[in-house]
Amino acid sequence: MRHLRKTLEVVVGFAAAGFIVPWFLLAFYIIAHRMGYDPSTTPALYLCPFSFWALGLEKASLAQALVVWLIMSLFNAGLYAIPGLLVGTAMGIVRLWKSN
Repeated sequence: MRHLRKTLEVVVGFAAAGFIVPWFLLAFYIIAHRMGYDPSTTPALYLCPFSFWALGLEKASLAQALVVWLIMSLFNAGLYAIPGLLVGTAMGIVRLWKSN
């Protein structure tokens, strides 16, 4: 049961990182835009594949944009949870193998 708990902790950690990444990207691009810079959006597409949804937010209100960004963050969290599950499972297998 301890192995399952550790796996779950890894999955939740990865998912939390996936949820936070889009918000950091949003802050970065807002600050860069206000400073007069136009950074490449390529890193955003790799770190948050759902960020292409932001293309339709040019004429959206702030509330609509934040709701879309929240949904995008949730999808990204789910996407990041997949490798978290793989890593957590691999760690559990290694622990079981070493304990025997």
